[in-house]
Amino acid sequence: MGANSFGLLLRLALRSLRGHRVKVLIVGSLLAFGTFLLVFGTTLLGNVERAMEASVTGSLTGQIQIVSDKAKDQLAFYGPQAAADQDLGTIASFPDVKESILGLPNVKAVVPMGRHVAQPILGNELDQLIGEVREAVKAHDTDLASRLSARVRRGLGVLLAEYRNRQEISTSSDDLAEGVRDLETATSDEFWSRFDSDPEEVLGFLDTRIAKLMDDSRDSYVPFVGTDLQAFAQSFESFELVEGEMVPQGHRGFLFNKHFFEDFSKNKVARILDKLHDARTLDGKKIALDPTLQAEVTKARKFTRYVTDQLDPVQASTLDAALTALLPDAKGTLDEKVAAFLDLNDDNFDARHAFFYEKIAPMIRMYRVKVGDTLTLRSFTRAGYPKAINVKVYGTFRFKGLERSALASAYSLVDLMSFRELFGLMTAEKRKELDVIRAEVGLDELSREDAEAALFGGTDDVVAEEQQHDAIDIGARVGSIETVTAGVDDTFRAEDVEKGTVLNAAVVLRDPSRLGETLRQIEEVSAAKGLHVKAMPWLAVTGIVGQLVLVLRAVLWVIITIIFIVALVIINNSMVMATMDRVSEIGTMRAIGAKRRFVLSLFLMETLVLGAFASGAGAGLSTALTMLLGKTGIPASSNDFLIFLFGGPALHPTVSVGNVLFGLAAILVVSVVSTLYPARIAARIAPVVAMQRKE
Repeated sequence: MGANSFGLLLRLALRSLRGHRVKVLIVGSLLAFGTFLLVFGTTLLGNVERAMEASVTGSLTGQIQIVSDKAKDQLAFYGPQAAADQDLGTIASFPDVKESILGLPNVKAVVPMGRHVAQPILGNELDQLIGEVREAVKAHDTDLASRLSARVRRGLGVLLAEYRNRQEISTSSDDLAEGVRDLETATSDEFWSRFDSDPEEVLGFLDTRIAKLMDDSRDSYVPFVGTDLQAFAQSFESFELVEGEMVPQGHRGFLFNKHFFEDFSKNKVARILDKLHDARTLDGKKIALDPTLQAEVTKARKFTRYVTDQLDPVQASTLDAALTALLPDAKGTLDEKVAAFLDLNDDNFDARHAFFYEKIAPMIRMYRVKVGDTLTLRSFTRAGYPKAINVKVYGTFRFKGLERSALASAYSLVDLMSFRELFGLMTAEKRKELDVIRAEVGLDELSREDAEAALFGGTDDVVAEEQQHDAIDIGARVGSIETVTAGVDDTFRAEDVEKGTVLNAAVVLRDPSRLGETLRQIEEVSAAKGLHVKAMPWLAVTGIVGQLVLVLRAVLWVIITIIFIVALVIINNSMVMATMDRVSEIGTMRAIGAKRRFVLSLFLMETLVLGAFASGAGAGLSTALTMLLGKTGIPASSNDFLIFLFGGPALHPTVSVGNVLFGLAAILVVSVVSTLYPARIAARIAPVVAMQRKE
């Protein structure tokens, strides 16, 4: 087609479009909307995927996770799968795996890892207070011991009242009756008269009979990742130390995720005030309009004992006077005045939040565990033995941009040697320990292939039974030794970190866009060198979070497909109707010599021109909206999942030229395809038909 023919077609197409405004309005609107949805939807989804990839890969998983090729379960860091036991096997020779994978040009770091969960052994607040009294007695600080014992007595009086209330409404009160009797003893003047002469007798009774009566629902489990802490901090750029210090090289240590640490360790009343403060200042929420915030206020009023139980008589009197001055109408006990103080609303919140941190916080223990404390962690090894270790809390950390996300804050960090102890992975020291015990009991070394026959069958069932009992005895003895000795020496050799067993490893890439290529290279080097590992992309190990992204992507494409089908039908019908209305015009063109190809080209040109203008308008509108949202941001509010999905408190999308071009091309293709049938009808109209229609 020459330039003259093209110019003629373009002029005729424009004239025809001006003459059929209804068709132009209907079809053009549909094309513009389809382009807008396609460009904006793919742009938004692409930005969400990139943001979540940054959240996941920059905070925990890396772009790739390596596990044993004998893993029976799918590795998952988030969602219900993460809460279940995962049999991942072990990477037995991690140094070889690390050296081989680091040799690939796109690999920046390989960080050893393992997931586990443990219960912190903290005791309740009464346990802690009794411990403080005992320390004061040992230090011969009679004044401090007197003030602390007064706090104990006051707390026991509140606890006694609670137990009497429970006894009145309980149908089975044997245990409650025993608890009431013990509490009545512990609150009597006769009992405390013995404190000065024999404090250990008093404290012993409180330890063994009373402390267990205090219900503390904050006992919880701490999920953590065991890793080479220095390598982790260097490899994950979003890692940021908040409090304390980094665990020194070659030392055992624990780092709490800051968000988890606040929820887990901070005084309950203080934590609720923090949440209300963040919701009001960061999210712009109002207590009066938000049922969730109102529920937090109600909860705070029930937690007065987390303030009052920590006050000695002098402090209690001071706070009582301060609350009376602040709330002249508040009457009753100190607990009732604190409850009135915690009756928060939008008008009084700021003043009472400031009052709490200025007047109350200095008088109470704000954290159950503090940076610098030694934390006892208890778990079950993979063989089912209980295990407890002591590990120092060196500090807290966060992932930049994800400070408020509980999902991104699910895991704390511990050194890899302590992880192996808790998980039950054999270390060099424990292997030597086992060899000594084996020699003591005379147990023969068995190969993996002969173990089953020796334990469960073979030529001599009696020998097999003896071997089995010896194996169980060794396991029990090793378990008891580990529980006692773990954590005594908090140092280790740096080379032992990599020489021991590893469950999985994070691979951090130099160029994340070459993910697929690097996955193939890892599989190839594993097969060539017999590493017996497999590589999984980050999206595969995010559990339900990654699945939700896939669902969002599928839903978007289903919607777009439906719109395309609807557009095809509407455009096709509109063009067929327009063709029938233009029979005379088409016949006249044919009569004066226009060929079928020219008529066909004219109809396609009209559609292309209309599609270009309409899709351009839709793409322009979506681009403008994306740029506006890029400046203002799409807020995640306080929704934990959205914060994680957006990679922070707000998503700031950017325009992708590729998405715009794809949207324009897709709409033009749809419009041309939908025009082919009516254009072929128009091209086949004979001049005689036009003459008959005219008559």
